[in-house]
Amino acid sequence: MWSRLTATLVLAVCATQALAAVEREDIIVMGADGLHFTSYKTLRSDLAERVLYLGPDEAPQDAVFIVPADYESTPLDDGGTRLHFKSGSFALMNTGAFDAEVERNDNNVFVFNSWDGVTRSDGHLGKWNAPDDFASFSYTWVLPRNIDILAYEANRTGTWEKRENTLNWTGKQVNDIAFTIRYRVNPAEGPASGSATAPVAERRPAAPAQPAPKRRDLAITQLQTSPSRGFDNTPSQPAQPPAQSQAPRQPAAPPAPSAGDGEPGRVALMDVVELDQGRPQVTSTGQRQLRRLAGVLANDQTRRVVVYGPAFSDSRDTGGSVAQAARISDYLTAHGVSESKIDIRPGERSDDADSRRVEIAVTPGGLLDDFSPN
Repeated sequence: MWSRLTATLVLAVCATQALAAVEREDIIVMGADGLHFTSYKTLRSDLAERVLYLGPDEAPQDAVFIVPADYESTPLDDGGTRLHFKSGSFALMNTGAFDAEVERNDNNVFVFNSWDGVTRSDGHLGKWNAPDDFASFSYTWVLPRNIDILAYEANRTGTWEKRENTLNWTGKQVNDIAFTIRYRVNPAEGPASGSATAPVAERRPAAPAQPAPKRRDLAITQLQTSPSRGFDNTPSQPAQPPAQSQAPRQPAAPPAPSAGDGEPGRVALMDVVELDQGRPQVTSTGQRQLRRLAGVLANDQTRRVVVYGPAFSDSRDTGGSVAQAARISDYLTAHGVSESKIDIRPGERSDDADSRRVEIAVTPGGLLDDFSPN
């Protein structure tokens, strides 16, 4: 369990570079227990390079994907890590659970505060950028069906929008931002386990579909920006692939022609999800196909399901791809697939990305022998 009082993440831009507008998007995919989450943060500008500082107290159990992969890493004397990106934009993904951020009251009512109440010596607080404000800041919660949003507020002027399973705040030319969200966690229905990210000892996130970015076992608890003065570059070490789970074979599942009992299989689906004014919605075609898919996955033989969102050509669309994958996951869960077996990932970044196509990987792959989308 990580604590944002001890873990520090600071994003710094090189002081020698010209200032540029910074756009940031945070997406928090909540688990059914109201505490566990998968977090996606993207930050974009036209600067040539950035420096990312990870504090020494980051929890090693929280796996992180960092994109782009061509960064250089330098260990610091305090035990932290400094990452140098030769790019003005990047995306971060981590899993974790709220701790000090959430106060639990009676009747399963939770109160989340994004700011710990401490103002830095330079006057900044919460989610901040320096020396200029965020040109645009978007903050989104993607919620399971058993969580009801009761109240929400921000300390800065912006626009709140609540739709079905999402809550979004968007602000322009803002800085030092803090959020308070009050929500009720109702009993989860069906076989769902109650968390978007099961305890890491049981599940580790798999690599995205694109060429695997370097992976660091570090928690991302805050994302902040400020100028830096310099850095010493040390090449990063090659990432090691996560160990594959060795779950026992299920005797009832026949082997797939192209995948053994223990090997994953993939299916590509078209036009199952779309963004309606920026919010993910399952289409009528998607409802029909996903109900059929849930029919073959809602059983004890299913070990793991990984939903990859649509491909995208611009890094700022990473969050939208993730949100669409989360919507598909929510639909499968509502139709009987155990939430504890589902992971979500962004799609592949490609210049000729097809935003209509999603992929779903299933282990064991032989289960897909019984599935036809049509």
